[in-house]
Amino acid sequence: NNNNNNNNNNSRNNNNKRTLSQTAAIIPPYDPTTPRTGRWTDPELSFRDALLPPFLSGSLPLPNNLKLVDFLSSVLKSKPSRLTKKMKHARLSAKHYFVHSGFLRTDREAETLSRLEKEFLDSIAEENEREEMRFHMQKEWRDHFAERCEYLRLEVDATGWWKSMEEAERRVQAEKEKRRREKRRFMMGKVLEGDV
Repeated sequence: NNNNNNNNNNSRNNNNKRTLSQTAAIIPPYDPTTPRTGRWTDPELSFRDALLPPFLSGSLPLPNNLKLVDFLSSVLKSKPSRLTKKMKHARLSAKHYFVHSGFLRTDREAETLSRLEKEFLDSIAEENEREEMRFHMQKEWRDHFAERCEYLRLEVDATGWWKSMEEAERRVQAEKEKRRREKRRFMMGKVLEGDV
């Protein structure tokens, strides 16, 4: 009887260990190189929808002939298939950007777009993903703005821009290294479980 009880306790302990390691494996660490997937959140939908009118009216600092699907997938860091699935009747690939003013005409428009962008970013629960997404969107807007300035033959001081690019690369490398360490820890845990 004592042997049976010991065996049952050992079995329960091993099951608990497996459960803990399996739980860790269920939640994969954030990968900054992977596009966003899965369900759309309400703040993400609100921000996406707010980008449509200024895009269609030519009121953003974007290059001519940019496809709507390319613009949304780059700014929102989302797979084009994720966009087309959600916006079936929007004809995303058929709509192109043509500059009218190239900027938002009122402070209210700019404030609304900035607020919705902030609400979307703040809604991302995982801190690393949120900060990486914030940085990604800033980079996208700067890239579009710089391209527009170049087209208009306006000089842009790119010193801060290059520094930000180096910072982005540093963040990506740091995140990859963190993922490698987490994977090694997980694999060591599996090996130790096998030894018990």
